[in-house]
Amino acid sequence: MNANSDPISTDGGSADELPPSVSPNSRVSRGAVIAAFIVMIGVGLGVYAIFPDSVGGPRLPVSVKLTKAAVETTNGQIAVMTEVVTVTNELDQPIKNLAIELNGQYLLMQASPIEPAETLELPLSVFTDKRSSQRFDPSRYKVDEVIVRGQLPSKQRGVSKFEFDHEGHPVASEDAP
Repeated sequence: MNANSDPISTDGGSADELPPSVSPNSRVSRGAVIAAFIVMIGVGLGVYAIFPDSVGGPRLPVSVKLTKAAVETTNGQIAVMTEVVTVTNELDQPIKNLAIELNGQYLLMQASPIEPAETLELPLSVFTDKRSSQRFDPSRYKVDEVIVRGQLPSKQRGVSKFEFDHEGHPVASEDAP
């Protein structure tokens, strides 16, 4: 036997004795990690596909109409009849950070808050595509839905969805939960 009685020492020990392992030997293969990642993404997309409207927020108290109105031109000398979306604040407090979306693709962010009982008349041609700078063309496209999002006085994000037929008449008003 060796004079050194340290059990961890490898000096003078037999070749069959190995020092104790510090780290665990079980490892996850690259394929298993990729498969787990794909499963997580699939579950997330599946939940979103089953409950798409539940990711909204509380109802935003606004009314929305599609109509025609006289809108001043950029030089302000004349007014032209054009298709507009009107958004009216039905709350007794201002709504901040207002975002209005047409057909899930065209967006307008309102910088200033909309005051109580105030009505915004926004020409449809000022809405821009989320992915590019293309403007909404009311002569080529019809508005099927309008989604309005804004910050409630409670600091929550409120959402309301309004659906329209191809003549601009309300079909159903579906407020996000």
